[in-house]
Order: sequence, then structure tokens, then C-alpha cells
Amino acid sequence: MYKLISPDVLVSLSMERRNFLRTTGALGTGGLIALAGCADDAEDDADPDAFPTDDLTWMIPWGEGGGTDTYARQLQGTFEEEIGASVTIDNREGAGSMVGTEWLTTRDADGYTLGTVNSAGAHFTWRAAEIDDWHIEEDLEPVAYSGVFGYTIIVNNDVADEHGIDDFASLRDAYQDEDIETFGYQGAGSDSHLLMLLLRDGYDMAYNNGVPYDGGGPTMEAVISGEVSAGFATNTSAVNAEESGEATAIVNTMDIDLSDTWPDIDRIDNYGDSLGWLSEFTLTQHVPVGTPTEVKEQLSAAIEVAANSDSVQEWSEDTGNIVQYGDMEEAEDLWFGIVDEMEEQVEAAIDGGFDGFLALAEEEG
Repeated sequence: MYKLISPDVLVSLSMERRNFLRTTGALGTGGLIALAGCADDAEDDADPDAFPTDDLTWMIPWGEGGGTDTYARQLQGTFEEEIGASVTIDNREGAGSMVGTEWLTTRDADGYTLGTVNSAGAHFTWRAAEIDDWHIEEDLEPVAYSGVFGYTIIVNNDVADEHGIDDFASLRDAYQDEDIETFGYQGAGSDSHLLMLLLRDGYDMAYNNGVPYDGGGPTMEAVISGEVSAGFATNTSAVNAEESGEATAIVNTMDIDLSDTWPDIDRIDNYGDSLGWLSEFTLTQHVPVGTPTEVKEQLSAAIEVAANSDSVQEWSEDTGNIVQYGDMEEAEDLWFGIVDEMEEQVEAAIDGGFDGFLALAEEEG
């Protein structure tokens, strides 16, 4: 009923970096006059100068061990030192990141809860889920971004050795010959679901059974264990998969060059159109709408220090994971208006746009 068509125009999100001018000095720490009977009022009024006076929560809408989670944990230590408070990583996976993202929109707008929600994957999944009681662009406020990453295809090493799989062509042949059947992806109705369908119908990767998981960590574990033969893993998760000795990254689905990390990795654009518009993500940190500007600036500045710290930059260099700080304005540029861009991209990629995708997803079961 629906057929895939090649997009004429692919939108690439600009990743140009601008210098962030962090303000120094006090934020108006003039003497406070204590008036009798006003103590309770003073406690009720949020004082940006005093932030933070309690621990923070950093929500990750994916399971532990995936790319989004790994980035946050790398930044966590230096972020804590800079912000001056303990930070708890809170994984709230489910529904292709929508469970945790919706939860974040309901938190108090006081700066004590932030979360990483990725552009443009979250925009895609929100639109595909046809959510109407909250909006991905209206109910979150970006404070920074800290990096960019995306999907690779990893394969179980025993499966690869048995069937001679070392690139996309040999993976495709193994599925077509029914030597292997299963493929893991990151959530029914998510961007990775469409990516898998595009690979099946546009690139002849004829898997028989697509298996959804709650993020790159669980998908990676499924490939490592042999529960599925191959699957999507962010390039961050793929490094962890290879370190296990049980899986190998064989295909880069992004436009980003990963040859420094994997000199021999195959590229999906060797077989057709670029899929970077769907497979690349910006790690964007958010707070609930209404958070005081001064608090957002403090959080953004702490993310900048963490992203540029020696330990994080060494990790970036060692693993090939791209750590790049963007300030509030840059993060906003890569967050707002993306739903409309996704509508155009999906319409160009598949007949019927999102309706066509949802019909294909339902047919697959």
C-alpha cells in the first residue's frame, strides 16, 4: 500500500559552534534586609543567587548503558563540582524516550530537575505517537547541548563469524538468505523503527523479526547475548559493545565520519541516499518551562565546564564520541521548528508521511 521514495532534499542540522560568554561576578548579592514577619515569604521566593541549595536530578529517558546515559555519566562528576551540588542520574525509559520526557515536563520549574532529550529523535517520536496533551517544543526549555551522536549497526560476533558478516552487503545477504532473522531497534514507533523499515524496503535488508528495546543499552545487551543477531546501537553504545568482545560495529548510518574510531566501518550511503537526517542526534539538556533565566544560565555554564573538562575531552578523544558544547541560543536553534522539518523529511522519505509510517509499523505488528 505504501512504497518508499528517495528524498530530494535532506536537512542537516547545523553544528557550528559559537563561543559562550559566561558572565562572572555576583548575580546581585546586595544586602538582604530581614523584615519581621517576612521569613516565610523569603523562603517561598526562589532566589537565583542561592541556587542550588539541594541535590539535583538529571533525567535520562533511555535505559542505563545507552549513548544518552553514557554521555550524562561522563559529564556528571565535573558538572557536580561546578554547580556545587550532588546530581542523581534518573533513567526513565519507555515509549522511545517519551515516558521520561513527559515526566520532565511535569516537574517544578526550579532548576532542580534537568534532563537530556535529543533532537531530532524526540521530535520524530513525539509526532509519530500523535501526543496531544503536551508538546515536545512548547513544554521544555533547552539550556545547552553537549554533543552529537547517532546510530550504527552492530552484529553479534559469533553470528558474524558463522555467516561471514563484516559490512552492510554481507549483513543484507545473510538476511535475504534467511541465515539470520532478528534485528533489534530502539522502541516501536521511534526514529529507529522508521530507520529499520527504510533499510528493509529501500536497502533490501530483509529481516524477518524486528525486536524493540528501550534504548541503546538494552539493544546492545541483546546483540551481545545473541538474543538478536544484529541491531542499532549509538556509536557510544557500539564502543561498549566492542569492548565486551561479543559484538562489532559494521555499519555507520550517519553522515558523521567515524573512521577515526572504526577505520573499516561501512557506510550506509554507499548503498543509497544519506539517512543522517533520521539517524543523528544532538544531546540537548532541558528544564521545565518557567525555570528562572539565571538558573538556566548556571546550569548551562556548568555543562560547558563539564564538556570542556580534561577528563571528558580525553574520553572523547579515546572513544571517538563527539563532545561539543552549545549555549542556550544554539540549543534553541536546534530544538524549535524541528517537528515541521521532520514532517517534510518523512513525507519525502515515505508515501503518506507519518501516516504511511504508522501503517507500515502496524502491519509489521
